[in-house]
Amino acid sequence: MPAYLVACITWNDTGAVERYGKIVVDSLKPFGGRYLARGPISSVVEGADAPKRLAIVEFPTLEQAKQWHESDAYQPALAIRAASATTHWIVFIEGIEK
Repeated sequence: MPAYLVACITWNDTGAVERYGKIVVDSLKPFGGRYLARGPISSVVEGADAPKRLAIVEFPTLEQAKQWHESDAYQPALAIRAASATTHWIVFIEGIEK
């Protein structure tokens, strides 16, 4: 069953976003992860507290998503994010079986 990572992050350093992105894309591949969406919110249709940016990443399973987050391949990107952004939340959610 697929699983998804949904992240709400505010970047304080735009240069760091590019460095982070390059590392993350490569780190996702061994775990079957791929971005479905990322970037600024296009429009808010309901609610007052919508984030400015979101990322949605799909993984084949919840276990692979968790393994990626803990992987050595992701840790350099995590360090960049910790130093250059405010992480409001990152959540994993299981998808619905097709």
